[in-house]
Amino acid sequence: MTVPTFLVAGAGRCGTTGLVEGLRTHPDVFVTHPKEPQYFGLHGARPAFTGPGDDATINRVAVTDRNAYLGLYPRVHDFTALGDGSVSTLYYHAHAIPEILALCPQVRVVVMLRDPVARAHSAFQYMSARGFEPCTQLLDAVADEDRRVDAGWHHLWHYTRMSRYADALAAFQHALGPERVGVWFYDQMQQDYAGLIREVLRFIGAPDHAADGLGVPVVNRSGTPRSRMVRSAIHAATRNDGLRRSVKRLTTYRMRERVRNRLLRRTGVSAADRTALEPLFTDDLRRLSALVPPDRAPAWLSTRATADG
Repeated sequence: MTVPTFLVAGAGRCGTTGLVEGLRTHPDVFVTHPKEPQYFGLHGARPAFTGPGDDATINRVAVTDRNAYLGLYPRVHDFTALGDGSVSTLYYHAHAIPEILALCPQVRVVVMLRDPVARAHSAFQYMSARGFEPCTQLLDAVADEDRRVDAGWHHLWHYTRMSRYADALAAFQHALGPERVGVWFYDQMQQDYAGLIREVLRFIGAPDHAADGLGVPVVNRSGTPRSRMVRSAIHAATRNDGLRRSVKRLTTYRMRERVRNRLLRRTGVSAADRTALEPLFTDDLRRLSALVPPDRAPAWLSTRATADG
């Protein structure tokens, strides 16, 4: 029986897909298809999320049966490291950790984090571009978050909740030991992608020389459609299950991402949104700063923790 030796656990919209795509190119590393089987976070239950698009994007594709999940891995192989990249593993840590300890207790967990306001903004833009987000403004969506959670919308809709990291990281460090929980940041991915891949490869036990010359793969980009026509086309394609399956069958992932990147225009967090949202994360960032070595903390964590402390 082949079990994962590493998990890229999240958080969502923090660069996990870019990281996984880099790892996937390494000849000694195996990453599951799909990249996010959602097994550890949702195992043992049939997902029944109720948000717009949730049925097609997670309910039908999550792999929550143990035998089916293990079937994603090769029985006979020469890979040094094998794993998946489900962000639900971090978010639903209380459910995920016992199954990790039961199935693969020696696994190493890779955590990617990002400025919490920027992460929430990116998630909002991502859902908006796909045509699922009913609100036109981030703050309106945040105001509706409690209702969405209570109604059973899936985790990527939890814009502020998924931007709180301290409880999940502390739980993983306690369960597995800090030496088997590695933390990296979206900031490093943007500044030194190859360096980040090398560090992660060493952490999961794979040779790091394959990271030389890598450029950042722009994947799962968030942003706003460049025109109304583009917006309508994206929304129609996203909501048409048959069309979406056909496109996936006839094209490669990176081909689809190149097209997507040309259609979206990136916009940053507004000053008003940042002013309104930053106080929501003060306590979490203070606790998070105690879990991350100071020499590894990005500016948004070290500056905010110092200012709020």
